[in-house]
Amino acid sequence: MEKLDILAVKYGLQIRQMMELAGWHMVEVFRRLKIQKRKKIVIVVGKGNKGGDGLCAGRHLINQGWKKVLVVLVSRQMSEDTEHHLKLLQKMEVKILLYPRQKRKARQEIAKAGILIDSLIGYHLKGAPRRNFKELIELMNAVNKKIIAYDLPSGLDTTTGECLEPCIRAWATLTLALPKRAFKTRAGRVVSGKIFLGDIGIPGFLYDKIASGSRPSFGGKSLFII
Repeated sequence: MEKLDILAVKYGLQIRQMMELAGWHMVEVFRRLKIQKRKKIVIVVGKGNKGGDGLCAGRHLINQGWKKVLVVLVSRQMSEDTEHHLKLLQKMEVKILLYPRQKRKARQEIAKAGILIDSLIGYHLKGAPRRNFKELIELMNAVNKKIIAYDLPSGLDTTTGECLEPCIRAWATLTLALPKRAFKTRAGRVVSGKIFLGDIGIPGFLYDKIASGSRPSFGGKSLFII
């Protein structure tokens, strides 16, 4: 997956383009899971591209009628593309809490959520989650709410399927471009819940550069359950 991401950018796909599709797919996941539009949604956001996916999803969900959206940031330091999507939500006057400075309020909002979106840590995880990441994962699991993870549950080793504690226990996962190796393991499946795979616009010839015929067969759809 890492090689595929690098190739996509090299051949002209922008990270923001792929984030946009990742965000849009979350709307369809909500529809398929029959999540009511009155539900309060809290998106817990990390520093990298997975955080940008979650922020982009927030905008699309609001536009499609899920109006009760709130964002919790693990840090104000983030990638340029993630920052781009944050600024759009700020212009939409979405409530945004910075966890290190507003822990009490953030904890209260997470506890009151109907749905939590895990946009904390993607496939570049190096060792078990620490500090604020650790606190937020433990909190999200403890409040016993339905969690939808982006790409894979935060804390899950993408390759081995090992759940590096703490690890998000997801109700559903929206993974992108390729199924992750972790989903082939029993532990990885258990913490991922129902897994949706979304197409983020990477052309087939780039998949072939990784492994011939490796592009998933979406069957004329941009999203399907694996």
